[in-house]
Amino acid sequence: MMNRKLISLLILMLGCLTIVNAQNDGKIVLKGTIVDGSTNEPVAFANLGLLGTVAGVASDMDGKFELIVPDKYAVHKVRVSAVGYAPAEFKVYELRDKPDFKIKLRPVTYGIGAVDVYGQLLVYKKMLRNVVSNISKNYINTPYNYEGYFKHVTNVDGAEKVKEATVTIYDAQGYERTDVAEAFKAVNYKYNEVRRSQPAVSIFDGLTCLDDILTSDIVRNTRNVLDIVNARDYKLKSKGKIIYEGDSVQIISYTATKPSISTAGDPTVQSYSGEIYVNLKDFAVLKNVVNITSRDFNSLGRNLVVINEKPKSDVTMQITTTYKKLKSVYFLSGVNVDYKYTEEGKAVSGQMEYVTTRVKIETPDVIEGRTYYEDIKENEDLWNRYSVYFEE
Repeated sequence: MMNRKLISLLILMLGCLTIVNAQNDGKIVLKGTIVDGSTNEPVAFANLGLLGTVAGVASDMDGKFELIVPDKYAVHKVRVSAVGYAPAEFKVYELRDKPDFKIKLRPVTYGIGAVDVYGQLLVYKKMLRNVVSNISKNYINTPYNYEGYFKHVTNVDGAEKVKEATVTIYDAQGYERTDVAEAFKAVNYKYNEVRRSQPAVSIFDGLTCLDDILTSDIVRNTRNVLDIVNARDYKLKSKGKIIYEGDSVQIISYTATKPSISTAGDPTVQSYSGEIYVNLKDFAVLKNVVNITSRDFNSLGRNLVVINEKPKSDVTMQITTTYKKLKSVYFLSGVNVDYKYTEEGKAVSGQMEYVTTRVKIETPDVIEGRTYYEDIKENEDLWNRYSVYFEE
């Protein structure tokens, strides 16, 4: 059996970077925040790796991270990289006694000159076709499991609720572009453990809403910019190129000219636009960001039908999806869904965050059905010991 390599990825709500000795274990703990050097906004899913080792972490949606390393690596370098930014490096010991330090990444884009709009459209349509034709080569093409951490925060007029969960996802097919029904039948999931900020008081507190994460995996699922059959319904143009981990990455912006259930997966969508990052070396998607406005919002999840629900207005949503490479294949590394709407005069907002903590390709666990509702009792001891890490 393959030896397990543990990559600590602790996601904690701490905003400053400090280095302290871990309790009696001969280790150093790095905690901090990664931000955009121009805007000071947090950079989600940035990669931090201890050079010369397998240790590494990814920042959470607030740009925060925690990395634990043995103290013998105090003189090693940590490399920080993210799609759209120049990489940064620093030595572990150099950050000692700097509690307010933030890692600032410099945005990098390489603009292009003026080109014929129609010719450019054809170039990027062909590029997206190459993405689709290379999916079976770039991504897992056999049954697999994702094990992950899921967090859903809702806020209604200032009253916040938080639910965290560990989940297991099973895909019976692997990555391929099938129709909606086939993809739905092939991908199932279960909730394993749950923690809530307050006791469940309504049936809505037990809703899982993980379908919104699954549909955000644009490589695995259809009804998005990678559907070649709908290519005529998108305006495409270049946002420039960047260098990421030594590879050239093309950023393509897109706008759906006729937003519909076939192009956006939702019949209530009014506008649908975004940016997709394509690695030109192998035509793999590294990141996708889509912005949506809609006439309504489905609080049950995108794959369920809502009956007699109160109408919503001013619905906006941003979905960020990222992919990473594990050995020879890419996998879904993280998804963030931010949404806002108004319901009967009340301001409602929410954030769903998913991080893959383990990929299992050999002998995956088969899961039947989807957990749309859970009433799992919190295992306090487990959550006191739990940390979000990636295990290879």
